[in-house]
Amino acid sequence: MATMIQIYFDGLCEPKNPGGIPVYAFIVSDSDSGTVLGQEAGLAGEPWSKDATHNLAEYTAAITAVKWVRKRVQTKELLIYGDSELVINQLNKVYKVKSQRIRPLFTELIGLLEAISWKAIWIPREKNYDADKLANEFYRNYCVTREGKIMPTMRETGAIY
Repeated sequence: MATMIQIYFDGLCEPKNPGGIPVYAFIVSDSDSGTVLGQEAGLAGEPWSKDATHNLAEYTAAITAVKWVRKRVQTKELLIYGDSELVINQLNKVYKVKSQRIRPLFTELIGLLEAISWKAIWIPREKNYDADKLANEFYRNYCVTREGKIMPTMRETGAIY
């Protein structure tokens, strides 16, 4: 049994939000040794749909990561790191969950965290580099495979900073 497990999660919706390609990613590691136990990236929803959003991708990343841990690792404590202020602050009850689209995701995540001691910690994007990189690599590979080209991200086009 691992004493403490760390999750780093990230999500994106590119090349536009909403309505782009929603991608989730996470990395799970043993907090004591730093050993990476697993990582995953994938689609967080239907690409190009009106429901494809950055927030969906972020929540899907956190949910999928916690499911991964519950299935594969016994732990006493879980540290959840993310650069999504929305997800982290909603988990910590700093923000209320107002969106009808987000409420079921929040409820699912809180349910998965029952019976586990956990902390949700916001980190700046630079500290979430590996999960961010994993999400962006999946996005680029998806674009090449499914769209035939890499579409620039909103950050690359200057739409966001």
